[in-house]
Amino acid sequence: MPAACPSCGLDLRREQGYYVGAMYLNYGVTATVLLAVGIPLADRVPMSTLTWPLAGFALLFPLWFFRYSRSLWLGLDLYFSSLAPK
Repeated sequence: MPAACPSCGLDLRREQGYYVGAMYLNYGVTATVLLAVGIPLADRVPMSTLTWPLAGFALLFPLWFFRYSRSLWLGLDLYFSSLAPK
């Protein structure tokens, strides 16, 4: 990720541990997608056939989605901090 937003100049470097919530968000989205796909297919597809595609997804999707989860986490923080009384 760049150090600052190219359009508005917002500093994206936060204190240590700030983006831990983004990891939880990433895990939650990955687990939700795996369950939403795996549970309905468990009755129709043999488990030996279903395991490898879901395992590949569980390994590759979080790597791809992490940048988006960080952006979403930062956006949620900015939104809720703007609602806080000053």
